[in-house]
Amino acid sequence: MKNTLTKRTFKTPLATISCALKSNFSFIETQNAGHYENGIYEKFKPSAVDIDLIQFKVKQPNYLGETMSDSKCWIWRITKVKNIFENLEIKVSVSNYLKNVEFDFANGENLDAFEINNDQWKLHLRTEDGEILNNRAENTDWFPTRLLNTKKHWQEIIDLNESSIQTNVPELKTGEKIHLQYLSAYQNYNTKTINTWLAVNENTSELEKWIGIK
Repeated sequence: MKNTLTKRTFKTPLATISCALKSNFSFIETQNAGHYENGIYEKFKPSAVDIDLIQFKVKQPNYLGETMSDSKCWIWRITKVKNIFENLEIKVSVSNYLKNVEFDFANGENLDAFEINNDQWKLHLRTEDGEILNNRAENTDWFPTRLLNTKKHWQEIIDLNESSIQTNVPELKTGEKIHLQYLSAYQNYNTKTINTWLAVNENTSELEKWIGIK
C-alpha cells in the first residue's frame, strides 16, 4: 500500500477533485514556493526525486471567446536525483459527488478524459494520453527517450476509470525527468457549448507559455 505524500483539492458544485502524490516511502520535505505570472509552484523533495508542483487556472476567454465558471490544473515535474527505487503514483479522483451526477468518458486527440454532469453543471477532467507521452519520449521533451515504446507507440502508465485517473510514474534513472499534467474545468450545463472540454485540451507548450514558465 502506498503512502499519500501530498494532496491538493478543488471543490466544485458537482464534486471534489483531488490530486495526490503517493509513494512506497513516507518521507517528503517541502523546500520552497513561489509564483509565475499565471500560476504558483511548490518544490518538494521526497526520498529519490525532486518535484515541482505547479498549480494554475486555464486561460480565459478561450480562442473562441468563451468563458467558464472555474478551473484548477496541476503540473508535476519530477527529476530523479538519487539512485534508490521509489515507486511513485499520481492519482486524480472524484469524491463527495452529488447523487444525480452522471459520469462518461470524453477522450479526444492526445488526451484521456472523463466528464461529470447533471442538469445544472458539467465538468471535464483530463491528462495527456499514452500516444502524446510516447511522442514526448521520442523528442526528449520531459519524458526519457530510453522509455520510448517503438512497438505499440504508446506509454502504458495511465489507468483511466470512470471517476479517477491514475498515473504510475515510470522508474527513472538518475538525472532523468518527467512532466505529467492534469486539467479540470467546470461550467453551467449547456449542450451547445464545449468550453470546458476546450479548456482542458491545451497542449503542453501553450500551457507553459500561459503560466509564464521560462
